Amino acid sequence: MSPSRRSVSFRTADHLELRGWFYPAGDKAPTVILSHGLTGLKEQFLDSFAARFQANRFACLVYDNRNFGASDGLPRYEVDAFRQVEDYHDAITFATGLSEVDPERIAAWGSSYSGGNVIQAAAVDRRIKAVIAQVPFVSGNSNAATLLPLMPTILADRADIAAGKPGQITQVVASSLAEAKAGNSNSILPEPDAYQFFVENPLPNGIVWENKITLQSLFKLLKNEPRAYIRRIAPTPLLMVVAEDDTAVHVPTQLAVFGEAGEPKELLFLPKTGHFEPYSGPAFEVNIERQLAFLKTHLL
Repeated sequence: MSPSRRSVSFRTADHLELRGWFYPAGDKAPTVILSHGLTGLKEQFLDSFAARFQANRFACLVYDNRNFGASDGLPRYEVDAFRQVEDYHDAITFATGLSEVDPERIAAWGSSYSGGNVIQAAAVDRRIKAVIAQVPFVSGNSNAATLLPLMPTILADRADIAAGKPGQITQVVASSLAEAKAGNSNSILPEPDAYQFFVENPLPNGIVWENKITLQSLFKLLKNEPRAYIRRIAPTPLLMVVAEDDTAVHVPTQLAVFGEAGEPKELLFLPKTGHFEPYSGPAFEVNIERQLAFLKTHLL
């Protein structure tokens, strides 16, 4: 572990223990709260963002979402945006109790699915003074064409769960890169870049990402509408990052939702960039510099 961070845990209002890292940046520092997107682990590049924020005088609290990674929660592999949004509120409560954190300078950071979570959290929690929504999921309705045909299977699964049977698990990404390239995958994120991000990027020893998500997560995703909250963020400043070639999230819907947000707001549009490129490489450098400029404007 880097000496510049320490392991922490905090309890949610429904008595789960969520675990992560705290990156200090001196006393009473502005602080960024970060959690990952759909099934992502904190070790999948969130440490890169936190380290750069910390190097620029921002403390960070990074944690695994409930039901994933080091955090508690059952059923495992279940993504529940409603609960994840509530966990942001509890993460802020924990962070603002630390002596190293200035409770008046808190930013909420989310990416992909958690990008939608921070939109919802910031709409109601005025402790959040700045919002970064990176390649955000903004509307379950934009996935309706894909997910509505699964409803008979999803509802049958709910009946089985009610009867005491284990819920069904499905795949997040393809079983192989070849399958993804052939377009034969029935996974949630079937494109090659999703497989490469989740499977081919190395993780620290002992950390394993599993290609699993509950079927009920898709039911919850279909009903999740961060778009409904976007107008309520203002006057809290918003930075939205949109990747032109994103195939995981519907870009025209993202841009429409950004247009619905009130001021102050900023858009970073990354041309010829896919959904997973802003996490590393050249796109990361452009992305992180703009995020730092935004945070310095509103929190320093």
